[in-house]
Amino acid sequence: MPAFGTGEIAALSTAALWAVSCQIHAILSRRLGAHTLILLRLPICIVMFGAWWGASVLFFGGGVMTAGAPAPTGAGGAGGPSPLALAALALSGVFGVALCDLLFYSGVVQVGARVALLVQSLSTVITAVLGYLFLGETIGPMGMAGILIATAGVAWVVGDGGTVPEGAVPPSRKVRMRGVGLALASALALSSGMVLSKQGLAEGVDPLFAALLRMVVAMGVFWPTAMLTGRLRPALSVVRGTEQDRRNFRLLLVASLIGPVVGVWLSLVAIGATKTGIAATLIGLEPIFIIPVAAMVERRWPTPRAIAGAGIAFVGTALLCLRDVW
Repeated sequence: MPAFGTGEIAALSTAALWAVSCQIHAILSRRLGAHTLILLRLPICIVMFGAWWGASVLFFGGGVMTAGAPAPTGAGGAGGPSPLALAALALSGVFGVALCDLLFYSGVVQVGARVALLVQSLSTVITAVLGYLFLGETIGPMGMAGILIATAGVAWVVGDGGTVPEGAVPPSRKVRMRGVGLALASALALSSGMVLSKQGLAEGVDPLFAALLRMVVAMGVFWPTAMLTGRLRPALSVVRGTEQDRRNFRLLLVASLIGPVVGVWLSLVAIGATKTGIAATLIGLEPIFIIPVAAMVERRWPTPRAIAGAGIAFVGTALLCLRDVW
């Protein structure tokens, strides 16, 4: 295993920033609602990612394709992504961004960020299974052990009656299971988006361009739907609403910068500077990092069972991510 260096530090920083960003988004999802949160966040992220990708094109030789990427079959030698790759990335935006975020933050309202994030961490398990079924990837004995351990850890936390949303009374079992179900559905949507993204990126599409495309497609699906259902106008009123609304919007700007933008950049640095399995394992510490963050917001620590379950789930995730490293 390589020495602890730039890639590992970037991966740990990614996990920490994503944990803080997730907690801020959780607060805003309870204040504004999941639909409003996503409707406002998507254009913010598009502007930030668009500026980032544009700077990479102007100053660092970036583009739609990575440097040296071969022209895909049927592209006529143009060197651009094939229609199949673009379609896969577009669908990954629908599942991995729009649907995933809506389900996740709806679940956060029910069970809080800490539990919802831990349940969503099962996306690593689901992605491995989908990769095995549709991409011909292998899991192996170590990966199977990781799947079982991660699932057991999450299930142990879910069964802990001490989990409560931040600043709320303990939810009923029905409400808690609804929130867990939404978070689990978001994990499935996230995994589907990751598998689709992998198919698109396999042709050499630039990761920044792919991330931007996914968000544009997600907004192209989410905003017209919100317009038809009457949710768009109330969401936009937050930008010029009360002083509290404006404070919420400024908080959303901060969360969007440190999570989807800086966090994604650090994750790319981590993947480029160390082995993918190691980077994924360290980034997978996000459900652990969010425990002290959520505790400071909630002003109560989770139960020992919840902390232990999160640790067990991380061990399982680590085994799954590192199965091709060791």
